[in-house]
Amino acid sequence: MKKLLYSLFAALLMVGCCTDGPDGPDEPIEPIVPPEGVPGRVVLNEVNARHQYIELYNVGDTPVAIGGATFRKNNGNMMTDAEGKVWTIPAGVELGGKSYALIGCDGKTDTYDCPNFYGTVSTKLDGDVSMLLEMLSAEGERIDYFVNTSNTKPKALDKWGGFVEHSFDVAARIPNGEEWWVTDDITPGRENNTSMYFPFKNTTMNWVGSGEVIKEYPEYVAALEDLFNFGNMPAFQVRISQAEWNRLLEMYDHNPDTKQYVMCDVAITRSNITKIIREAGLRLRGNTSRRRPESIVDGITTHRTDNTDWNHCHFGLNFRKFHKDSDHTINGVRKVNLKWFKDDPMYVRELYCYDLFRRFGIWTAINDIYCRLSIHVEGDSVPAYYGVYQMTEAIDDEYLKARSTQFGGCEGNLWKCRWGADLRDLSDESKFGLDVGTDEEWTYELKTENASFSRSKAQLQDFIYKVNHYKGQQFHDWIAEVTDVELLLRTYAVNVMVGMWDDYWNNCNNYYLYFNRTDEHYKFFLIPYDYDNTLGTSNNCGVISDSGTHNPLQWGDTNKMPLIGKILEFEDYRKIYIAALKELATEGNDLFYVTESMERIKQWQGFISRYVPNDTGEDMEIKDRPASWGNQGQYRLLSPINNFFVTKVNSLPN
Repeated sequence: MKKLLYSLFAALLMVGCCTDGPDGPDEPIEPIVPPEGVPGRVVLNEVNARHQYIELYNVGDTPVAIGGATFRKNNGNMMTDAEGKVWTIPAGVELGGKSYALIGCDGKTDTYDCPNFYGTVSTKLDGDVSMLLEMLSAEGERIDYFVNTSNTKPKALDKWGGFVEHSFDVAARIPNGEEWWVTDDITPGRENNTSMYFPFKNTTMNWVGSGEVIKEYPEYVAALEDLFNFGNMPAFQVRISQAEWNRLLEMYDHNPDTKQYVMCDVAITRSNITKIIREAGLRLRGNTSRRRPESIVDGITTHRTDNTDWNHCHFGLNFRKFHKDSDHTINGVRKVNLKWFKDDPMYVRELYCYDLFRRFGIWTAINDIYCRLSIHVEGDSVPAYYGVYQMTEAIDDEYLKARSTQFGGCEGNLWKCRWGADLRDLSDESKFGLDVGTDEEWTYELKTENASFSRSKAQLQDFIYKVNHYKGQQFHDWIAEVTDVELLLRTYAVNVMVGMWDDYWNNCNNYYLYFNRTDEHYKFFLIPYDYDNTLGTSNNCGVISDSGTHNPLQWGDTNKMPLIGKILEFEDYRKIYIAALKELATEGNDLFYVTESMERIKQWQGFISRYVPNDTGEDMEIKDRPASWGNQGQYRLLSPINNFFVTKVNSLPN
């Protein structure tokens, strides 16, 4: 009726538009076009995991054709009917303006007296875990979506003004069709209730799949920035009973690769402020660098009070091993690794490498700084000063949480890859294992807690299969889908520039892999790890005899370790890699160029030189030479003769 009146009014105006007025012909009068109202738009308006239904709502005044639309849960799973076929809204269906419609889930058929009930899907809505629900057009384009995270337990303001915690159960848009989602009473087919409220916008969350949404952990980022502050070198004193120290020695004698912890107290001093953590965990670390922290003298295997032959070795500190509370952290950090400068008389190699990664924007690189270490065994008159150590960030769940935004989630699968991890051989099932805290180790070791090992292994094996069997354009396009190729190649450019031969491509060793999702829609990240055998410390290993002069484009044997070499077969990817190498080597970038590198090293050594002499009698001074066991002993870092930085830059392709 309203449109008819507007049309008649417009017709009358048109009749008079050519009449003459007292001053001559009138100007043509534009007809008044009646407003058509707000255009129709269908949205997900209520998602009810308690009673298992989806409510749709047309926020506009005009009908919208939605026949053929489908629904998808958690990115990969289309909602299906009882026969397992993809369920669609029946063809030809239109939802009228300001109208509601319901779809039953998990086989539920209750229409709740809603006049538009489109049918039932077999798929269940998840209220106990995070969930992404999408509505797709008949052409497969996303019409609308709802994303929820139950893990965060959002605090909601109830109608009495108090705060309560809610997991997802019933959620609805307030007002109808708007961007805010709220907790709600069930209101199928009618206006949503506003009794409960929590500020939740779809637009503020990014889905990463597998039942999780990206969660940021600013507290982890802040804790790492505070602890790994280069201008504030920590001093650690481990205080341990004779019984626990002797137990550590006994475990080493039984199995040098032991990963078991003993109990100790740890005093951490920074800026003249000391924090004491009671009953923390201490363990030995390292692969070929494992050592007994105290020598056996005259057949005595237990601690020799005040007559000890101390040995440098790597340690791990887990402040929360025995007590899971905030007091057992350093400003929120739960674990750190303490590494001695094994075979690095320069006290700088690994520190330089990780610093270069971070300078070059490789955010996957761990944090590390210098520290000092003392160990006081009960009964000794004074602590044993172990000297200058390197404190490194542990690659674990905290590492992932601190980078959750960059990774696109921190609930995926993390693998530690040891020697033999060539990403080629799938035949040996014994290479794959789960870290459950025992002394056993695997070539590919899953570090993710509470993960399904069988599914995680299947994902890694599928990845390895595709690395080896995809060819040509198929491999080119696939690798771009499953990783940030530029980040990977820039990571490897740093790896090659610092002469890291004990790596994936050359020696199938020393790296982590992280898959940011637990299904087939993952992205993977290669995490650099263990960089003490670099900057001229070289060995006859793989295809490399001299890490300073070896061709960066032929760093390893692609037939044996296929991933990087296959990527570099493509010109567009090879250009990224070569450009990164040249960027690192360019003067003025404050990266790898010789004078800039030398300046940084001198500054760092000046910072630690007075703390280097120690009670082990080992590594008592800083010397400019590589490891004694290497095959290229001529390399120097601070001398113009046989300078590794100059040699390496000269090896770059023109």
